Amino acid sequence: MNIDVIGVLELSSIANGFKTLDAVVKESPVTILKAEVINPGKYLIIITGDIASVESAMDAGVEASGGTLIDHILLSRMDEQVIPSINSCQTPLEWDAVGLLETYSVAAAVEAADISVKEANIHIVEIITGNESGGKAMLKISGTVGDVDAAMSSAVAMVRKKG
Repeated sequence: MNIDVIGVLELSSIANGFKTLDAVVKESPVTILKAEVINPGKYLIIITGDIASVESAMDAGVEASGGTLIDHILLSRMDEQVIPSINSCQTPLEWDAVGLLETYSVAAAVEAADISVKEANIHIVEIITGNESGGKAMLKISGTVGDVDAAMSSAVAMVRKKG
């Protein structure tokens, strides 16, 4: 399945995470790519489907999450490297340079991955979603020094803008 639209919801409450997931799947026909507890006590939901269904489901999720929403994104026309890299290490062809970006939210790391691969000719090595990193997310990329530098500059600027 070629996935180019995803929605990510990250909540600070496990209980509200389940409630939000229920609202998301009842709202529109979406496929759950990931729904799980991540450290420390957060809940992560990643969905896909057609753009209208994901938009509608994300709206319902944001509303259902109450005050526990940490971060959320909806990405369309997403690069094909992003999904396979979530919690699965993809071996690049060469390791000239490596970039690591640590974020508080998984949504920010996924968005940074998509921005970085569109900015420069890099390879997404992995997006770590929290359990392996004390609740933080981490993006790992590789490529030439110049490409990694350009990609990281764009990704860092986006993360800083989000706060």
